[in-house]
Amino acid sequence: MMILIGTRNSKIKNGEIVDFKCPKCESKTSILYSIYSRYIHITLIPIFPVGKIINAQCNHCKEIFEYKDLPEKIKTKLKNEKEINILKTPIWMFSGLIILAGFIIFWIYTYIQTNDKTKVFVQNPTFGDVYNLKFSNGYYSTMRIDKVTRDSVYVTQNDYNAYMPYEVDEIDKPENYTDRKANYSKKDILDLHQKEEIFSITRK
Repeated sequence: MMILIGTRNSKIKNGEIVDFKCPKCESKTSILYSIYSRYIHITLIPIFPVGKIINAQCNHCKEIFEYKDLPEKIKTKLKNEKEINILKTPIWMFSGLIILAGFIIFWIYTYIQTNDKTKVFVQNPTFGDVYNLKFSNGYYSTMRIDKVTRDSVYVTQNDYNAYMPYEVDEIDKPENYTDRKANYSKKDILDLHQKEEIFSITRK
């Protein structure tokens, strides 16, 4: 999927200021203005606003002025309008941040839940448990419990490795556990978990 990063403008207010002497036509008239909020977006999803832009137009000659070219009196009035509207920035412009915050909260909650379950499961190994492993070489794999006795845990190790921790689910298939047998004491299992070599346990 193509990711596009850029900025967009969204109008948040129109207004009019009277008693304006136009620098172009010198008429005593009013000035029409629009305030736009500029925001950063990623693939059209708004992330957060980064400022405001003001467009001004003489109501008589229709000349459009940049903010820097306006008389100081009008600049002050528009600046006050701009500051007043800070609180009126649409909430949807923070959509990306809200989504990101929700994802982070969900990830933290899932991590805590998984960690709590792992602490319980590792104390009570059960036939069929799958231990998700992290090796010192940076690879990940799994091993499945085949038998549990009073002091020992007998396992079959997965024939395959994964590059990332979330990929262990893809290699956790019955046909991937063949003849790589091993056995550990229950203390060994606790030690592996303490060293985070067993980083999670799947109990089916």
